[in-house]
Amino acid sequence: MDAIDVHLFRVRLDDAGTGIAGLRYHSGQAASDDDLAALKHFQFQLFSAEVQEFLRADRIVQVRAGSTSGGRLITGLMKQLDCSTYILCPLFMAQCFRGIIGVAIRNAEAGTEDDEFFELLKLNGSILLQNVLRVRRQRKRSRRFRQWRRIADQACDFSFSVDGQFVICNTTTFGAGEATPKLDGLRLTDFVVRSFHRELMMQIQTAVNSGEVRTSDFQLALDQCEPRWFMARIEPMRSPSDACATLYMTDNHSDMLLQEEVRDLTDRLGKASRLSLLGQMSTEFSHQLNQPLQAILNYCNIVQRRFRKGKATADSCRDALASIEESVVHSPNIIQRIREFVNFGSLQMEPVPVDELLRQAMMLVLPTARGRDADLIPAPVSPGMTVKVDRAQTTHVLVNMIVNALDACCDSGARRPRIELMVHSVPRHGPVTLAVRDNGPELPDGDSEIVFKKFYTGKDEGLGLGLTISREVCESQGGSLTASDNTPENGCTFYLAAPIYVTNGNETTELEILDDTTLQAD
Repeated sequence: MDAIDVHLFRVRLDDAGTGIAGLRYHSGQAASDDDLAALKHFQFQLFSAEVQEFLRADRIVQVRAGSTSGGRLITGLMKQLDCSTYILCPLFMAQCFRGIIGVAIRNAEAGTEDDEFFELLKLNGSILLQNVLRVRRQRKRSRRFRQWRRIADQACDFSFSVDGQFVICNTTTFGAGEATPKLDGLRLTDFVVRSFHRELMMQIQTAVNSGEVRTSDFQLALDQCEPRWFMARIEPMRSPSDACATLYMTDNHSDMLLQEEVRDLTDRLGKASRLSLLGQMSTEFSHQLNQPLQAILNYCNIVQRRFRKGKATADSCRDALASIEESVVHSPNIIQRIREFVNFGSLQMEPVPVDELLRQAMMLVLPTARGRDADLIPAPVSPGMTVKVDRAQTTHVLVNMIVNALDACCDSGARRPRIELMVHSVPRHGPVTLAVRDNGPELPDGDSEIVFKKFYTGKDEGLGLGLTISREVCESQGGSLTASDNTPENGCTFYLAAPIYVTNGNETTELEILDDTTLQAD
């Protein structure tokens, strides 16, 4: 037919008849790819309305040279090809307009009116379009396969399928390459470590029955080597097959060894923490029980000295025995409260009169103060002053503060240690502050916080836990424990702040404000 060029256009239209078209193939050399670049992708509406209507009606269109009926696109193409006639033949597939075969003819009289010509043109155009679409689908599938394979190579080392008898088939190489083991024909039990047989087979059966993907970690013994850890992604087969599931295997040996090492270190750390806690509890037991035991020993020594000197009286012995009894009763409370506090961080909060706290603390340390020839001066307390604290723990904190003050005064060489107890309160829901003031040395380096740091101690045999635990107790019950140097006098003062006890909802116990003069002992 003296054709200059043949063009195949792919067409995609919506229900409204609008859409896009694009050149997929051309046979001649009359126009270069650059000349046809505009035809690679264009709007179907660039054809004239008449051409669009004919093509959608499955009718062939012939555009003559010099005519503008084909629209600007066809007119420009004919000028490039220098042809006399351009034929547009619509191509339908499954009753859907899918493409156009275009033929550029040099001679307008070259038999283009023959019906047989148009039938052959449609037939060949349809075959060409089907082959173009098939090749494009194959290219897309190949591209997806290459992408999937690249992902699979990174995601797993190899895969294999198993049948209902757990026999291996279809081993596939991925990231492992030539190192992929030859497993076809073997059973899972031939190379999976025995301790994992039951779990792995249960996971495979669960995946097959549920149709859901499962994962499992187990060890393989391959090629007489040491067992290695692998992670398997177990995918049930979606279509009928001799195999029931495919296992995608990834070597995670180094990760599992690292996890085992972390678990081992965590176990060791847990044991060390428990031993450390046991040591701290033992230290605290010893530290807190030392005070009532020391008080018991001192009162026994006092009674013995009075008997030796013949000065023992019934009243003095009765008082000493009462103090000993109170120390004995206080000891198991200390043990119980320490155990509860360490294990659960709990405190038994209750209303406690301030004078009872001070009296019990004084009773426990009075023999020690007398043995060191120290002045222990009690604080004047207003009747009815009550705080809400843990009685046993707060008593021990006060005892610890007083004993620390005595030790500091004696170690610094003070001529006569002087320990003063003071009470200060703020009315209207304010805290009650119990202070222990001494005439010993100042705080180390003037730092009021260093003495509360764990394991800091100024004593040769101290462990540095007393004030740390004392502060934790105070803060746990809503108070605080602080310290400061005395100015301009020597020594320092520790302040224990405790929440005041509130009664009847909004009514607060009436407290008398003690000024600085009343804080001083008589």
